Amino acid sequence: MVYWLEGQGEAAEPVCQCFGSAELTQALACAEDRRRQGHRHVSISTELEDHVGQPGVAAVEGGRTPDGEAYEWSKAGRAGKVRRR
Repeated sequence: MVYWLEGQGEAAEPVCQCFGSAELTQALACAEDRRRQGHRHVSISTELEDHVGQPGVAAVEGGRTPDGEAYEWSKAGRAGKVRRR
């Protein structure tokens, strides 16, 4: 789905256009076209059929994912050395 506002100020109304899961290129082109036309709050929301992983937010509890796999990645280890002032 591509969403945008049609109209100006308080009179602006939300509008959307639906695209199939295989039409990402067309959806991106639509969003770009709406921005170039001067529409505000243009955004894309997707729910792809062949997504990776289960829907929803996964949690890590006790170092394991919901399906029992070990999970050791941390942002702290990826961010590099901490700067001290």
